[in-house]
Amino acid sequence: MYFKTLVSLVALVASATVATAASAAITFTGPSGWSHVEQPNSDGTHKFEQWRLSGDPPQTVTVIEDSSTAYADALAAVRKNFSDNHIRPSIDKDDTCLGHTSHTVEFSVGADGQIVINNMLIPDGNGVIKVTYARGKGFDYDPDVKKAVTAFCAQPS
Repeated sequence: MYFKTLVSLVALVASATVATAASAAITFTGPSGWSHVEQPNSDGTHKFEQWRLSGDPPQTVTVIEDSSTAYADALAAVRKNFSDNHIRPSIDKDDTCLGHTSHTVEFSVGADGQIVINNMLIPDGNGVIKVTYARGKGFDYDPDVKKAVTAFCAQPS
C-alpha cells in the first residue's frame, strides 16, 4: 500500500511541478544499491528517471528534466499548489545546486503524514530539473541519497 501511495505521490508532485535539464552533460547518478527504473519519455522535452529502495515503506528518488518549463514557473506552481491545498512545508529554503540558486521544500502527505517528500528544483538553462526523494515518516534522510544529491549538485553547469 505504501508503495502504490508513494509512486502515486511522486507522479502527482512531478506533474504539479515539472523539472528538468537542457544540458546533456549533467547527470544524476542514483544512490548506491538502489534499483534504477528508467521510464519512457512522454516527449522530447521531458526525461524521467527513478531509483527505488525496497523496504517498508519503500523509498524512491525521482529525477525529472523539463526543458519546456522555466525554473521560476515551476517554483511558482509549487507555491500555488501549497497555498491552494494548505500544505505547510517543514523545509522551504533556497540552496545552491549546479552553481545556481535552487529551492528545496519538504512536506508530509497521507492521512497521518506517513510519507515525507523532499523536492528540489534546480534551474537549467531555459528549463528546470526536479529531484524528489520520498521516504516514510520517521525515517531519516538516507545517507546514500544525500551523497547522490550532493555529487549531482557539485557538477559544473
